[in-house]
Amino acid sequence: MIAVNSSWRAVPDCNYVYAGDLRWWDANIDALPPAADLWTCNYRAHKRYGLNLFDTDTRWAFNSGQRSILFAASLGAKNIILTGFDCSVSDGSHWHGDHVELDNPTAESATRWRGEFANTARAMIGKVNIINSSRQTALKCFRRLGLNEALREVAC
Repeated sequence: MIAVNSSWRAVPDCNYVYAGDLRWWDANIDALPPAADLWTCNYRAHKRYGLNLFDTDTRWAFNSGQRSILFAASLGAKNIILTGFDCSVSDGSHWHGDHVELDNPTAESATRWRGEFANTARAMIGKVNIINSSRQTALKCFRRLGLNEALREVAC
């Protein structure tokens, strides 16, 4: 289980915490669950905190959720079930609430993220089965299934 950014609070026994934002690491490094492997694509965060580096091209726009999908695929995942990938600010900020003293999503950033996810969806066709089981989502690029149904499907 990969928790993206502050989602680890909902699953403190996750296997991995993944985040790409140096400022997020600065604000959260001391609170993270000790058993989780900590991963980033941010070279400065990697060097500053000794995090595992997911060496991926960060020259172009990206978001931590999108990169976590690529990270899961790099670990050999053939099925990925997304939860909490709302990708919208219609109900406020992140599904887990605002980051304190950090940037939070805007309508513009959520629109950009949807494009980044769409690019990832196209790149993963035929390689990884990605199912979006988020309760609410603006993402249209991944197949939608309820969580229980998605879990049944990938367990078979």
